[in-house]
Amino acid sequence: MTWIRRRQFSWAPSVAVLAVVLIAGSRMIALSVRHDAAVARETAASVANTAVGQIEPLLQKLADLAERRAALAAAVPAQKDTLGSLGSLPAAAKTFWMTSDDNVLDSRPAESASANGIAGEWRSVDSVHPLPGAAVLGPMRLGSQWLIAVRFPMTASSTASSPLAGPRLPGWSLAYADLDGLIAASHLGRLTEMGYDFELSQVEPDSSRSRSFVNSRTEHLTDTVAARIRLPAAAAIPGSYLELAIRPRDGWFPATLLASEIGLLLFLAWLFAFGTHELTQEVQRSRAALVAALQRQRTTNQRLAAEMQQRLDLQETFDHARFHDAFTGLPNRRYFMDQLDRALRDLRKQRRQCLAVIIVDIVRFKIINDILGHTAGDELMVQAAHRFEKITSAFEGVLARWGGDQFAVLILDIASREAAMNVAGSLKEELRSPFDLRRHRLVVSATMGVTWVESGQQRAEDIVREADIALSAAKQHETAKILGYAPNMAGQAANLVSLEADLHVARERHELQLLFQPIVNLQTYKMVGAEALLRWRHPLEGVLAPDRFLGVAEETGLMVPITRWIILRAVRVAEDWRRRLPASQPFFISVNLSPAALRDPGLSQYVASLLRETQLPPASLKFELTEAALINNVGAARETLDQLHGLGLQLILDDFGTGYSSLNYLQLFPFDFVKIDRPFVNRMASDQANTGMTAAMLQMAGSLNLTAIAEIIETEEAAQALQAMGCDYGQGYYFSEPIEAETALQLLRSDQPFQPRQETSPTVKIRPLEVDGSPTISIRFDEPSDQLAQETSPTVKIRPLEVDG
Repeated sequence: MTWIRRRQFSWAPSVAVLAVVLIAGSRMIALSVRHDAAVARETAASVANTAVGQIEPLLQKLADLAERRAALAAAVPAQKDTLGSLGSLPAAAKTFWMTSDDNVLDSRPAESASANGIAGEWRSVDSVHPLPGAAVLGPMRLGSQWLIAVRFPMTASSTASSPLAGPRLPGWSLAYADLDGLIAASHLGRLTEMGYDFELSQVEPDSSRSRSFVNSRTEHLTDTVAARIRLPAAAAIPGSYLELAIRPRDGWFPATLLASEIGLLLFLAWLFAFGTHELTQEVQRSRAALVAALQRQRTTNQRLAAEMQQRLDLQETFDHARFHDAFTGLPNRRYFMDQLDRALRDLRKQRRQCLAVIIVDIVRFKIINDILGHTAGDELMVQAAHRFEKITSAFEGVLARWGGDQFAVLILDIASREAAMNVAGSLKEELRSPFDLRRHRLVVSATMGVTWVESGQQRAEDIVREADIALSAAKQHETAKILGYAPNMAGQAANLVSLEADLHVARERHELQLLFQPIVNLQTYKMVGAEALLRWRHPLEGVLAPDRFLGVAEETGLMVPITRWIILRAVRVAEDWRRRLPASQPFFISVNLSPAALRDPGLSQYVASLLRETQLPPASLKFELTEAALINNVGAARETLDQLHGLGLQLILDDFGTGYSSLNYLQLFPFDFVKIDRPFVNRMASDQANTGMTAAMLQMAGSLNLTAIAEIIETEEAAQALQAMGCDYGQGYYFSEPIEAETALQLLRSDQPFQPRQETSPTVKIRPLEVDGSPTISIRFDEPSDQLAQETSPTVKIRPLEVDG
């Protein structure tokens, strides 16, 4: 319905314009018709008057002829013989004399019929309306002719020429003319050429009716312009006159012109109506476009406003995300640094007294991530954040998510250093309760580094660095897990950084070295293999054991290339031994794999390529792994170990019995050997319970078809006890310290039982040291066996005990 109304409304202006144009055009056409008709009538009247002006002289000429003949007849004396008296007068064409009683007196013989007919008409007229004087008769029809006649009395204007003249003759002188001749003489035929129809008629004096006697058309003309033909004055009959009526052949307004004007009107009406309709449509389209544009503008404005609001919300979200952690909702590192910088400015302006910064590191967070998944790790941090918020809400400060497994606490206006350490202790206490993560209950701990700020002259980065250094020291400390920053810690951190830098170039400088500690058959005391042990001959610090730099290698990502170098070196050594030993003499070299090495996706392919390149039997190479290496990423470790075992390589579980779930790993992973660690080996001779536990482990290994290797055998008693319990292999300083590859090859080649080392009195060297900033006494036992033993001889460090600061 709306569309119909719109369509009706769209045609309404067109209809109105059409009506106005038609009415106005019709009015204009009517006015034009009237004007043109009036002009045409005036023109026709002028033409008629012109034609009448040509006829009237002819009639006057006819009357003059009749009058002259009458005067001529009047001059003849009357006689008894009237005809004889007039016969003496010369005859004239179309004239004759007629008596008073309308009888013809004299006429030409050829015209006697016309004369008699005219005389008869006069008798008829005189019988009704006697006309005493001159008169015009006609037009009258005689046969096929129309005649007009004028009579004059012969005595009318006659005068006596002499007193002797006799009486005058009574009668009439008549002159007549053929109407066709008059018409031809007056050129009325031109009217038809000019496009006019004409009609010549006579108006009767009594009835005023017109009698048409000449017509260019067969029907009577109507709506004409008439012009009277004045009869000669002497012969005029009152009330009777001739009339010439003319009318344009096409009418006063031609139909073709009227049709063209009507057609033009209709065209203009259609043009205006169509134009109005198009204009209306264009206006409607423009209005609709304007409405649509306004609607789009409103929509755009609304969308723009919504987008601006969304942008503001998004900006707020970005600002919140920029300064807050997505999981815990805590402020992030950037926000923490900004607040610390503001606090330092307040401290410089003495608006605050002291500040403290604590960095908290969740212990073994990565293991939880790897075993339970990153979602569990995130949930752990969320729960820990909620617990820490209970502590930090009691004082003015900031609790922030510092890193993946770290939090940072900024304490404002702390009273003392001890108060800061107490806050750290409270944070650690909050972690004692178990965490529920994916149907697991876990107890986690944390290490913390604390720094105390009394002056606002330090930079925020320096303060955080001090807390981070204290955290690193706490991680390396055996007992104390909360340490405050001490100035000497910076030097130790610098040494660690220097050690890291040197480690990056150690391989290129050929400072890394492999030593080999023999593995002995406890039944024959013969060497059957060796464990490859890494040493670093540092240019300044001397020979460094792995525990000094492998942690740095793990943190800096150097462990994978170092491990590959160890495997390459071990394979090359095994290849050399295989070439130089008898083919029937078996041996093996074991290599330790770190957690980072197990995460190397190309490890198995790398080992396989070395074995193919050197043609080394897989039995000559074994890999050792600790429980710590396995629990970091069980899935990746199992995949890597399965691939290595598929190559024919045997695997050794190191430190068997010291972990929490060694039995589980024996079931999960394809181990062939287990190593029994120092706590069970060195105390067997004096500890009955420990001896029983060692025997049980050996029996368990045998029942699982695993070969046992006892490591770090340092006494004869331990070696004999293990031999008695059926342990297969052993290694330790009792047999040999780590030695060079060539020395180990000579021991293998000799195929002789090992001679236990003779114990000698060690040389005790005491020197002052500092450990973690505390005074320490270093006691080193230098055994005189060789230089290598001196470089690797154990050092006993005695220092004050510090627990939780």
